[in-house]
This record gives sequence, C-alpha cells and structure tokens, in this order.
Amino acid sequence: MITINVKTNTTRRAVIKDVTDTPRSVFAELGIDTSTSMVNIDGAPLTASDFNKSFEELGVADGGTASMAAIVKADGANA
Repeated sequence: MITINVKTNTTRRAVIKDVTDTPRSVFAELGIDTSTSMVNIDGAPLTASDFNKSFEELGVADGGTASMAAIVKADGANA
C-alpha cells in the first residue's frame, strides 16, 4: 500500500492505494477532471501514456508516499 497526496487548485486529499493502481484511476475515483491541468507526480510531469501506468512503474515503492498534483494554469499565472 502507498499514500498518494492529491493536490488540485482547490483541494488536498490523502488516499491509500495499491502500487498497481494508476493515476487515471485515482483521479477518476476522486472526480477530478485533468483535461485542463498540468499533472505531475513528485514534481515530474506525467505524459498521456503515464496516466495508465501503475504507481510502481512510475517509481513509487510499496510502503512509500508520493505527491500527485493536477494544477490548472490560468492566463494570469505568469504575472
């Protein structure tokens, strides 16, 4: 089991998952739309194919903790 700290612009949640779960399944379970977000896990950007990889494949060891963020970048964010 692993702990995934999920962050968005408006929420922060910690969920307990298995290393065989995927980022896509976690976002779907939490009802988070990632279509307009920059998504990363422990600071590393996720590509479209990474969403279907297991957390183990993405480098999260069993018993570990990871931070996964889905942040919407608004036009004024660079100011």
